[in-house]
Amino acid sequence: MRVSRRDALRGLVLGGAASALPAGAAAFKGEQGTFAAGSGGEPVSLTLSNGLRIHCLTKRSGYVSAALVLRSKEIGEPGGLAHLMEHTSFSGAAGAFSASEIRQIRQDCMQDSNATTAIGSIQWNASFLPSNMARALEMLAITSLDQKFDVETVEREARVVLQELYLIKYEATGKAKQQFDQALYGSSHPYARDTVETEIVKAKTPPHRLAAELEAFARKVRLPANMDLFLVGDFAASNAFDLASRYFGSFPYGEGPMLELPSAPVTRSYNALSAPSAELKGPLSELKIAWNTGVRITDPEAKLLLALASCLNGALFQELRDRAGDAYTPEAVYDCDRSSGIFEILVTSSRSPVAMEARIFEAINNLKRRIDPAELDRFRDRFELMRRKKAECNDTILESMVNRTLHGAAIYDFDVTSIAPEDVLAAARQHLPRHKGAYVRLALMGR
Repeated sequence: MRVSRRDALRGLVLGGAASALPAGAAAFKGEQGTFAAGSGGEPVSLTLSNGLRIHCLTKRSGYVSAALVLRSKEIGEPGGLAHLMEHTSFSGAAGAFSASEIRQIRQDCMQDSNATTAIGSIQWNASFLPSNMARALEMLAITSLDQKFDVETVEREARVVLQELYLIKYEATGKAKQQFDQALYGSSHPYARDTVETEIVKAKTPPHRLAAELEAFARKVRLPANMDLFLVGDFAASNAFDLASRYFGSFPYGEGPMLELPSAPVTRSYNALSAPSAELKGPLSELKIAWNTGVRITDPEAKLLLALASCLNGALFQELRDRAGDAYTPEAVYDCDRSSGIFEILVTSSRSPVAMEARIFEAINNLKRRIDPAELDRFRDRFELMRRKKAECNDTILESMVNRTLHGAAIYDFDVTSIAPEDVLAAARQHLPRHKGAYVRLALMGR
């Protein structure tokens, strides 16, 4: 599956930095590699001699969640081979097993599994019962590091990828959304780069030639030192390390460059776009407004802008729904990573987009005058409630581990207890634009 930044980040803040152990972790040498032990519920980590890093957190959940992440600059290139490699990984021949055997083993030992391609990385996810852990880890190891690219599987999955790409290419509002991303990030930024046509061409390559190209590509990116395995759930860490070392440790050391995302430019001007919507009928329209603040996940201001987004969300709800009844679910979010810090407002309404745009900025102007301390208190309580809920879920813990290790932070690491209204107000005055100021607007008009 091909994942865009907006899909990956909606409702979740990602960060950006090199791999890092949790604060307070102590490292020492073990027989299998370099081992790092956390304290107080933190993950424990092991680095195998071939460079692959394993991160484990045990909890009594009754099941195990796993994520295997491969990063490479090659995966960030617009050729389409990484996408095809990901698609064939869980369904094609690997290790000593045929394609049909791989599919059967996957169904038997993984109760839930998926693979995704993003900019610069491929990620394999699986959930399984503790009794299936050995077979599941073997599957992850051979499908990621020892694919055989049998022609039958390559031909079948290329057709599937082609259908996925056609869904993107022929989406009614696809061109407008592409223009929106290019205006927001800059046309040369990886987040705005349109690779659909080149991927379609690659997926149409004759199967025998495509299989050979995939094998050559895999040799360049199957690098254990570019990989991290994350495990959360009901298991003993020592057993998990033994199994992971058995199945992943037999592959030779390999390391290569990873993709370094450039910083997206801060939004400096007004850009108004519009397009017809196939999903909406008149008089409904969807209005999307966004701008890049330049405040990334590792910047101290990031937590202020997260709080500001919550206050803005409340202000829009009060102004557009409670007072005027002009929108059902107005939404404001703040998404940031190592490259950008994006505010996005989304409103669907029967009112004209021009009128709604003006109303949105009335609410923004009010927010620049005063931040309600009570609303900030409610944000802190909601944040803490969500943090506690997520602490019970394997998959959310796993996601946070991935974000901390690969990107340097996770959203629930933010300390929001010390945020003061005057600090959020200063952030609002600095980072919220004026009407027809520095932002990108896309109006999708109902037919």
